[in-house]
Amino acid sequence: MKKDIKLVIFPLIALVIFGGLLAFFNKKDAPVEEDLALSTPQGNLLREGNYMKGSAAAKVSIVEFFDPECEGCAAFHPILQKVLAEYPKDVHLIARYMLFHGNSFPAALALEGAGKQGKYWEMYSILLERQAEWSHQDKPVNSIFEGFAKELKLDLVEFNKSYEDITFKAALAQDITDGKLLGVKGTPTFFINGKMLMNLSYNDLKSTIDKELKL
Repeated sequence: MKKDIKLVIFPLIALVIFGGLLAFFNKKDAPVEEDLALSTPQGNLLREGNYMKGSAAAKVSIVEFFDPECEGCAAFHPILQKVLAEYPKDVHLIARYMLFHGNSFPAALALEGAGKQGKYWEMYSILLERQAEWSHQDKPVNSIFEGFAKELKLDLVEFNKSYEDITFKAALAQDITDGKLLGVKGTPTFFINGKMLMNLSYNDLKSTIDKELKL
C-alpha cells in the first residue's frame, strides 16, 4: 500500500515542480507591459534620414507627423514657423509623414525628391502655404509639383523620378507604420522631446517648449 502511494505521489510532486519552473521561466521571458510602453515610442520616433530644421544641438526636439494635404497642417504651419523663429538656437523640427488623403502620397514623394536636391524645407513651405493650388483634385497633380520644382530651380529630370523611387516609398511606409505605433491618429501631431503635445495651439506649444528648456 505504501509502495502504491509513493508511485502516485512522486509523479505528482515532479509535475508540480515542473509546472512551477515552467511558469517561472515564462514569466521571466515575457516582456513587461510598462517597459514596452516606455520603449516603443522612443524606438519609433526618429529614423535615419528624417529631415531636420534647426540646430542638432538644440535642447528641444519637435517631431511633427504631418500630411501635406491636411488643411489643419496648413493652418498650423504659420504658427509653427513663428514658434521656431522665437527659439532659433533652442528648438529644432523633424518632419515625418502620416498620410490620409488622395494626393498626400505624390506630395510626400515630391517633398522627398526636393530633399534629395537640398530643398526639402522650401518645398515643405510651398506645399503647405499654397495647398489650395493642388489639394483635393481628381486630376494628377505631378505637373503642379513640377511647377514648384521649377521655382526652386531643381533638376526636373531627377525630380520627376521621385514618384517611382522605391527608397522614398519605403520611407513613407516606415513613417506611417511608426506613426500608428506611436498613437498618431490625426495631423498635425507633435512630439516635444518624446512627449505627445495634447493641445494644439500657439500657447500650448510655446509653454511646453518653455517647460522643457527649464529641465
